[in-house]
Amino acid sequence: MDTVFLILLISCLSGFIYLIIGYLLAFKQKADVFNGIDFSKISDLPVFCKYVGNSFLLSGVVQILLGVLVYLAYFDLLLFVAIYVLFSILPIVNVVRAMRKFQKSTS
Repeated sequence: MDTVFLILLISCLSGFIYLIIGYLLAFKQKADVFNGIDFSKISDLPVFCKYVGNSFLLSGVVQILLGVLVYLAYFDLLLFVAIYVLFSILPIVNVVRAMRKFQKSTS
């Protein structure tokens, strides 16, 4: 199996997983896909889900697009890895930011 084809398969598979999680969050408001988050401390749960879900959707689309571009030889592998890692970490950062942004006030 060619290395570039394997990169395409892996990036498409992980991109589709991100798309499914993003769809469940942004459109179905299924916040229970996250474990370990106390949702009673979040002030506006639908807006939180939309914010985080859109981040997952964006990352999924970018990962699939990157895999296709590498397969078509438009990208160098080093550039692929840098962008792939950045967009893999982006949803995690946005979950932490959203938890702080939508945290209920204690007063």
